[in-house]
Amino acid sequence: MKVLLSRKDTVKFLILSELMKRKDSSQRDIAKKLGITPQAVSEHFKELINEGLVKAVHRGYYEVTERGKEWLRENLFDLHSFAEDLIKKIYSDQVVAIAVGKIEEGDSVKFWIEDGYIYAKRDEEGNGVALISAEDGEDVLVKPTSGFELPKEKGEIIVVKVPDIVEGGSRRVNIEKLRELIWSRPKSIVVSVGIEALVTSRKAGVEPIFFGGKAVCVEAAHMGSGVIVLCVENMLDDLLRTLIDEDLKFDIKEL
Repeated sequence: MKVLLSRKDTVKFLILSELMKRKDSSQRDIAKKLGITPQAVSEHFKELINEGLVKAVHRGYYEVTERGKEWLRENLFDLHSFAEDLIKKIYSDQVVAIAVGKIEEGDSVKFWIEDGYIYAKRDEEGNGVALISAEDGEDVLVKPTSGFELPKEKGEIIVVKVPDIVEGGSRRVNIEKLRELIWSRPKSIVVSVGIEALVTSRKAGVEPIFFGGKAVCVEAAHMGSGVIVLCVENMLDDLLRTLIDEDLKFDIKEL
């Protein structure tokens, strides 16, 4: 963080950055860009040359040396780490939600969890304030003014057994009934565990969550989202043990 604690180092950082971005920049160009006098820039360049961070390539024009690039890299890394930590702190007290209806910046809003997603809508007696404007269905940033409850009910989990490939795999599943099940629960997410299950989902016209499917199933259900999980029979015991360990209720179907 030295570069932010010393004005001299801050100007040094800005000059090197300008030279890296625009190699044809002159001292006068940089002075104008940074809003300081050409005399002041000239003094900074003298120090940069003495420190081996910059070298002259033509009258009034310079380039950053390897040593200068290394100095810039080190300070960029420090600034990046600082900014990343600060952004996390800033946003840790804020919530990103899906707008229900149009929301203007500064509106009082109510935000809540439904089907595993956080929604927000205008409400004079709400529990947050919109920090940006959003149209219906857009993402909106909300600063909470009071807490909100996590869903009391866990999401409904329906486990659809899919035979192993040696037992027929996707060919043994009634795709029409599967399609009806999926369309009857439009808010449920579809997860597939195993290749046969993936192919079965695709036959029903759905591209499911595949990689990390079991973990997604557990997290979604805890957040109140309904889940339809197609699982190959040889992986079923492992899935069910996980759901039981997580105290999640489920219903098993064979189609």
